[in-house]
Amino acid sequence: MVKGGKVLGDSEAYQVGDAWYLGAKDAAKVYGAGLYWHPRKGEVRLSFRGTPIAFTVDSDKARLRDGEIALDHPVLLRADRAFIPLTFFLSPEFSSLSSLESTFDPSARLLRVEPRATVGPVRYSSEPARTRVVLELEPGLGYSTDRRGRSGLEISVGGGSIGAARRVDIGDAAVDYVELRPAGRGASLYLALRDGVSEWKVTELDSPRRVVIDLAPPAHPALPDAERVRAEAPTPPAPAPAAEPAKPGAPNGGNALSRDAAPPPPAAAADAPSPKKQALANVRRRIVVDAGHGGKDSGAPGVGGLSEKDVNLAAAKDLAAALRKEGFEVLLTRDRDVFVPLGDRSKKANEFGADLFVSLHCNAHNNKAENGFEIYFLSEHASDPEAQRLAEFENSVRKLEDSVEDEATTLLYALARTEFINDSSEVSGLMAHSLSKKVDLANRGVKQASFYVLRGTNSPAVLVEMGFVTNRKDASKLRSASYRKKLVDGLRAGLLAFAKRKDWKVRAK
Repeated sequence: MVKGGKVLGDSEAYQVGDAWYLGAKDAAKVYGAGLYWHPRKGEVRLSFRGTPIAFTVDSDKARLRDGEIALDHPVLLRADRAFIPLTFFLSPEFSSLSSLESTFDPSARLLRVEPRATVGPVRYSSEPARTRVVLELEPGLGYSTDRRGRSGLEISVGGGSIGAARRVDIGDAAVDYVELRPAGRGASLYLALRDGVSEWKVTELDSPRRVVIDLAPPAHPALPDAERVRAEAPTPPAPAPAAEPAKPGAPNGGNALSRDAAPPPPAAAADAPSPKKQALANVRRRIVVDAGHGGKDSGAPGVGGLSEKDVNLAAAKDLAAALRKEGFEVLLTRDRDVFVPLGDRSKKANEFGADLFVSLHCNAHNNKAENGFEIYFLSEHASDPEAQRLAEFENSVRKLEDSVEDEATTLLYALARTEFINDSSEVSGLMAHSLSKKVDLANRGVKQASFYVLRGTNSPAVLVEMGFVTNRKDASKLRSASYRKKLVDGLRAGLLAFAKRKDWKVRAK
């Protein structure tokens, strides 16, 4: 098990067929839960953050105070020890309860547990008369806004958690930078303001829930409906370590606004688009769909003569057509059976001005039983040995190329990775989630590895392994046009979910 990047060692687990179980004692340890075992009743209770959940041996229900959660398999008893289906700990319900995200790689037998982000991501837009900073929040979290000296503004979120601290340099007339960071038992967003910035307004919007901070540079008139705040005003007292949670029925969900911020204007006024926003609404977002391999590079050979390059091309054409119907502008790196060097693929994406790069592939393994789909985004270090093996295979096509990469290019790639890694991770997770709902392939999860084809793209980039051409069942499905349509529908749904989160405006044809 790995928690928060630290190896915890082996855990007590049990496998029955394809089902995995985690020992209740180890579950309590890794998730920080209280453990209560009643052998006579055959009942084990785990208390997560004050919320008890009861499991009964041979029952496929977990009981909470206010209801039940269905389990994929009944709880097992082995040698007087209770074993709980691992899928329970991977479920969204448990993630929300524990504030931890869990993933499991059955091939590596590796369980990863990471803090679940309830605060973030952070976005911004910059205009001559206004800088807008947007912070996403999960429902139920309270927040407060406080001035920090002469040049700082802080949004404090009690009980909130972030995936990782992040600083975003804005550098315009109103804001130098913003920094999302942990703070005591919560999180905070700090805005470093330019000298002379003395007014702002804070608005809360829904779908998704987000706090919008609009700030005006000193040289421009007041923001509409904003409260004027003098820079020389005394600094308010420091906030309590944790802000009070939202109260039902209170204005704005009970979230406190400091005296520095005016009450939010009506929703219609808050959402009134600026001329720049109206212009962006007419911009068609661009997606590059990359059909892996091609021409003299056939990719992985599959069952019954199935060729990876053919499956990749067929799926890429289908995905491109589906995205065009949604209003995206789409470029295929190849639309026929030709060889395209890996570096040229990312070059095409950059010349196209891609907002997103999606590379489609099929997996292969000496063990014919290996099956399922998985989605990758870029990392210099592979998430596991199997990911490293796959990256080495996909990168081996460079032997067919005649190219040399200089040091300056390598540095630019590193900068691109840093800028787009968060978005790449986010879209990977959304695609994996939606794909698992559309197809009956095993979800092997989201992973990281150093895929060369993803390195040079100036946009978020993901690589999809759609299934194993070396597995008889997977190969049969990948060969089927009707099944590939389901697969493409899953990928399309994930991309649309990402576009919605990013407030992309898609103009239909």
